[in-house]
Amino acid sequence: MKLEHMLELRRCIQVAHHIPGRIRLRFDTKIVNDPVLQDLKKNPENWLTTLFGIDSWPQIDHRAILENPTMMPGLKHVRLNLPGRTVVVEYDAAVWQPAWLDELMHTGDAGRVRSILGRMAETFVDRLPRN
Repeated sequence: MKLEHMLELRRCIQVAHHIPGRIRLRFDTKIVNDPVLQDLKKNPENWLTTLFGIDSWPQIDHRAILENPTMMPGLKHVRLNLPGRTVVVEYDAAVWQPAWLDELMHTGDAGRVRSILGRMAETFVDRLPRN
């Protein structure tokens, strides 16, 4: 899977509200059947590998993180509201810098996205849960 394919999911997601430590994303219902999202559900190891450019993370329990996103360092709480088509993510702004999240949602430059993801990886990869 390519990063560009994952970034295509943004076409179905808007930032509804964002303050440091809390972001509300509104999503279009068509994202549920998106082939990229379906692939990520079937192959959870792909999302960390694709986002951070790391080919193999055998020490990381990808499926556990996908099932419980708050295992990801810096994520405090994730709340899905299907009827309202929103996801609220509470995060530690010292780990996930608010400017990074804003830019990840808005930039069209894949190189810039890779740069931000690299900085994010440096910040929290060492804190990821191990098998």
